[in-house]
Amino acid sequence: MNDFPKRPIPSDTGAFISLEEMTTLTKNHDEDHVNQKSFGTHVKAMCFGKDKIIELLDQPGATALRIYYGIKVDTDGDGIKEKKMILVAVDEEGNDILPTETTNAGPGGVVSKGAMAKILDSGLPCPEYCTKPGGKG
Repeated sequence: MNDFPKRPIPSDTGAFISLEEMTTLTKNHDEDHVNQKSFGTHVKAMCFGKDKIIELLDQPGATALRIYYGIKVDTDGDGIKEKKMILVAVDEEGNDILPTETTNAGPGGVVSKGAMAKILDSGLPCPEYCTKPGGKG
């Protein structure tokens, strides 16, 4: 548990940046992680489909998305750990909207908030699924 105060999360959180800024940031990341391998090569990004993003944001109370970084420990014996990005919806108070331990309906058949919440994983990794240098790909 952390000691940070809860802060509201506005639905317009974030800022658009220029292509130049994106290029600088991703180049810095790539240089810093050149020795990290996943899917046989360094993972630069993950791509998630529009339908899945909308499904996350359409959950009751959702105003934002939070992206967690994770590592899938080697499970197939190849010695490679996979970089993961896990997306969850966030409410206006900054709380993750996560599934509850039980999906039992309460009185009157009402399912509690979060009982059917979703967590998104399994994005498509770049460079395997990303734009080719210099344009669309």
